[in-house]
Amino acid sequence: MRSVSRSTRRPPPLSMNDHAIQRKVLAFLLLLPLGVMLYPALQFFRVTESERDLVRLPQRLEQLRHLPATGESGRAAEMKRKVTESRANKLEQELRFLEAQSGSLMLRRALSITALLGAFGAFVMGLGIVLKIRADSRRAHLSFDYLLEHLGASFDAVSRMLLGHIGLMLAALTATALYEVAWTYTHWATHGFVALVFTLPWWGASWCTAWLFFRARRELAPLEDSSVDVLGRVQTRDDAPGLWRWIDGIARKLDVPRPDHIVVGLVQGFFVTSTPVRVEPQQLLLSGRTLYIPMTFASVLSQAETAAIIGHELGHFSHQDTDHGARLSPLYQRMRQKIAVLVQQDEDKPSWFNRPAIWASVYYLDQFDRAYLHWSRQQELAADQIGARVGGPVVCASALIRVTAVSEVIEQLLADPRLRGGNLIQALKERLQRTELTLTKETLEHTIAHPVDTHPPTRTRLEALVTSLDEELLRRATRRLGEAETTWFSRMLASRSQAA
Repeated sequence: MRSVSRSTRRPPPLSMNDHAIQRKVLAFLLLLPLGVMLYPALQFFRVTESERDLVRLPQRLEQLRHLPATGESGRAAEMKRKVTESRANKLEQELRFLEAQSGSLMLRRALSITALLGAFGAFVMGLGIVLKIRADSRRAHLSFDYLLEHLGASFDAVSRMLLGHIGLMLAALTATALYEVAWTYTHWATHGFVALVFTLPWWGASWCTAWLFFRARRELAPLEDSSVDVLGRVQTRDDAPGLWRWIDGIARKLDVPRPDHIVVGLVQGFFVTSTPVRVEPQQLLLSGRTLYIPMTFASVLSQAETAAIIGHELGHFSHQDTDHGARLSPLYQRMRQKIAVLVQQDEDKPSWFNRPAIWASVYYLDQFDRAYLHWSRQQELAADQIGARVGGPVVCASALIRVTAVSEVIEQLLADPRLRGGNLIQALKERLQRTELTLTKETLEHTIAHPVDTHPPTRTRLEALVTSLDEELLRRATRRLGEAETTWFSRMLASRSQAA
């Protein structure tokens, strides 16, 4: 499932480094709930003190009413008696006030506990999200089967946990604001309504969290199945019998399964996949094993080099990589595409309501990237060894170097405004007939792009194929284009008309 369409390393989904993302995720999932816990903790203290006053006030009132006689008389004794009565009356009023709002005290106690539990639950949920992502990514790095079975399920579980985290935060903030409303209601006569002003930030925070919940619920919806979209033409056995005989011969030599479909296109690179493929402009949906051959590369490679590349691609069928990839790679790419859409939407219309979902998704993907790339590269190197069995490791290495260098030339031609609407293949042939290909250090560190997968650097793949990059190999790979190389594939496609 590999391609050689263009030289690109996978860009990070956000314009921030991994540490910045991690700090934001940890702050949102862990520090924010701890900060929210402080105010309901104060509310719990307030209601607890009021409940204690219900016990303390009668005792203090009883003490004031039964003070022992001091034996004093006169004006001083009278003043002391009046002060004692005033204090007793005040305590009695406070006691009656508290007794009258016993129901409110129970409600405020329940609301403060709800807020505390909600904030603490959000902290525990956030901690669970972080630990789950890290534990699952470590297990995925150790076992490809675990990665295959749990990538999508783990992402959906983390999404649900994130929604739970936001929901618990919403419950905590709402309960905190309702506590102050209940307090204001019982203290309205004593200007308690002033406290409503101080609840406005909490109501604002509750509304924002509710909006964040519904946005995150939409953005983190389960991933849907998708297909690989390509521009090309399906070549049936009747359309190109010579091409199919050649491909069948390679498959027999390598003892690997044959493709069910062959699509010949233009811009994309060689790849195979078991994912459904949608072919435009024919509007066909192919299922089963599909081999994609680009005319651009097939027109500038020798038949032996192309055979080595196709042998590499068919080698993935023998390792069942494409069956695994049909489930894993498209899912991985859909995750990346979904995050890319969220990032693009946030860049177009910045909103803090998008950020937590983006941060958590990027953090999740970053942790699983290492495991995914590790196993993807292992499969790629194994397929290289199968491709080398077609014409030998030198031919396979030459093909790898040549397609890597040619892909950079294709990028340059596609970016040339003078070529818009022109014949890309003809322009590529003329360019390579005039000059040899150039091979730079950057070319060797090139990572080949693919519709649903990722490659190791070219240098790593070459080192696994040949012992050294000698001058003969480099001259062979960067040679000028010969006449035979420009016509063999076209003749193979035209085999039906010749036979007729």
